Amino acid sequence: MDIPAVFARFADDGVTLSEGHFKRTVPVLDGPPLPVSAVSEKINKENRNPVLIADYNSLYGRYFCEKIMKHVRVRGASMWLMTYIETTEDLFDAFNYNADVVVSPYHASESDAVLRDVYDVSDSFIPAVYVYRGKGVSRKGKPEDLRRMLDHLYDVGFRRVSVLDADMSLSEEEWAAIADRYPSAIPFPGWVGGMAPETGFEARVVPVRFRRSSPRTPRRPPRTPPPPFCRFRGTPDARATSCRRLSRRP
Repeated sequence: MDIPAVFARFADDGVTLSEGHFKRTVPVLDGPPLPVSAVSEKINKENRNPVLIADYNSLYGRYFCEKIMKHVRVRGASMWLMTYIETTEDLFDAFNYNADVVVSPYHASESDAVLRDVYDVSDSFIPAVYVYRGKGVSRKGKPEDLRRMLDHLYDVGFRRVSVLDADMSLSEEEWAAIADRYPSAIPFPGWVGGMAPETGFEARVVPVRFRRSSPRTPRRPPRTPPPPFCRFRGTPDARATSCRRLSRRP
């Protein structure tokens, strides 16, 4: 199952959508802002797969912001909200705004005790483990072994865990090993056009590309021919001096 993903941003002029990527754990918007209606073209309404809305305001500001969910509705698909959940109170607030599933960075949670409470109160929460330079990102940005982090989340009880490859540093072999051990994990490439495994997992996140592929880069115009080579030797005369000045670079 492919889950399309878009970034949503709230500003004075309302909510807009955009392509985006992650710079380590920080979301970055790419391309011009688009109306919310633009996402409807990217939804396969026949199979009613969910759509993931990444809340730029919350993920960038590192706090839960309810404004995105107040204004975003996607017909024909269930809503997965990716936001910043630190406590169970944040989770309750997120579900109060019609989110069917809530996804949040693992490193956003205050503690493992909070994660256990979250698991106890909801089976519709998915922790997302960010990957940077092949390592999982833990609290306070500390790098940890990815498999150890996934094992820990499975021990808590989470079976659906998103693996967000922020810098596309996971190899095909590493993805295959993750699929073999955690088939219910959900790959999430951190860049539009990034490759997510097509097999081995029950579902995967596919960032939406709104912009058309860039046209082929036109050929550069020919360079200005260099000045003539100076073949004068010995004591330079006026022609040699002039030639050297032409060939001298600033």
